[in-house]
Amino acid sequence: MKQIILILLWKLTKQIIRKHRPFIVGVTGTVGKTTATNFVYDFLRTLHGDRVYMSPYNYNGEFGIPMTILQTRSPYSNPFLWIWIFIKGIILLFKRSYPGYLVLEYGIDRPGEMDFCIDIAPPDIAIILNISKNHVVSFPVFRDYIEEKMKLAKAAKRVIYNADDKFIPAGIEQLSGKEIVSYGIKNKEGDIFAKDIRAKLEDLSFSLVKGDETHEMHYPLIGEFQVYNILPVFALGISLGMDVASIRERLTDIHPQKGRWSVLKGVREAIIIDGSYNGGYNSISGGIEYLDGLDAEYNKILFLGDMRELGEDSKELHTEIAEKIIASSVQSVVLVGEEMKRFVYPLLLEAWGNTPTDEEGNPTSERTSDRVFSFLHSRLAGKKLRDIIMAAPDEAKTVVFTKGSQNGIYLEEGVKEFLYDLRDVEKLCRQSAYWMEKKNHFFESVIAEI
Repeated sequence: MKQIILILLWKLTKQIIRKHRPFIVGVTGTVGKTTATNFVYDFLRTLHGDRVYMSPYNYNGEFGIPMTILQTRSPYSNPFLWIWIFIKGIILLFKRSYPGYLVLEYGIDRPGEMDFCIDIAPPDIAIILNISKNHVVSFPVFRDYIEEKMKLAKAAKRVIYNADDKFIPAGIEQLSGKEIVSYGIKNKEGDIFAKDIRAKLEDLSFSLVKGDETHEMHYPLIGEFQVYNILPVFALGISLGMDVASIRERLTDIHPQKGRWSVLKGVREAIIIDGSYNGGYNSISGGIEYLDGLDAEYNKILFLGDMRELGEDSKELHTEIAEKIIASSVQSVVLVGEEMKRFVYPLLLEAWGNTPTDEEGNPTSERTSDRVFSFLHSRLAGKKLRDIIMAAPDEAKTVVFTKGSQNGIYLEEGVKEFLYDLRDVEKLCRQSAYWMEKKNHFFESVIAEI
């Protein structure tokens, strides 16, 4: 049934694109796709208003691209809603009006998925953010994953890419006859690059350099890595023939989406950096580095969940995360998930734990620690994290960084346990009736296993 629906969606949405010919900006990469896609959308809206469309549900991939083109929400397993979606698609096909600009997020989980998406909606401009190991369980050879991502660049008329990425430039060199704009932080030879980055809890500032020009930028965002989500927008503006000053004037009202480094208030004035929507190696590493760079006056806590869909690379990447934590100035760590318990917890326990002994030096219990804790249930983990915050010295300024995969982790439910104002629950990701029913069923199953 799934394949039949995919074929029908492919035929219908491909015809809609052929009929209305919207200008398509496609975004792909491993980290920051959704954030960058939202920033691109916000920018294009300042240029073209309601003629620009992006899925409000952050859809991507073989089902997400068609759902975005159809401007609808996935009906999941409801057959009656699927019938309505196809009726709506036929109406859109023959309707005179359709968005003039589409911002599409091209995510992939398996070989051939990018081909499917590109065949439906080949982009006018492709933005290639970065390529690293995440969602690669279906790609035993990482090179195949890289090549699948790079298909978007080959299909586009114009290409924007991250010059700092160690995999992308080699693929870009093979392209010919395309207009190409590069950006970066480390690579100073690109078309634009950022320097003098200052990532504080209050805001993010940096200098953007294009040729002989230098422009100062300030945004209400947390984390140096967010520069990699902003620079593609400037590169897009340049590709569209705009100057940096004009782009900056339009790119002002940008904010992180729910669960993507948004800032919430926790108990006892704690600052929660909420990245609970999803998490891979680069984003978790970035969070550890960000906390490590904060002043020593802060009580730094990590609330981390598994990195999923890594296949045989899971042990290696989780181990690297553990090593980064040990080398950092983070005071406490609360872990959620089987992979974190299997690969990260033992290493942190070895580094930070102690084994109680009797008077003769014989161990009286297993190794323990008051700095690292592991759970399979994020709500229980959230209660523990609340206890840690409440037990901190009165003068402590606590900062909690939250990040982990979404499948079976759901850190946002743990965050609820140490929010100051429960009205902020609406600022967390996955709070719809559909998601709450799914999560409650999951947590009931986990408790039964425990």
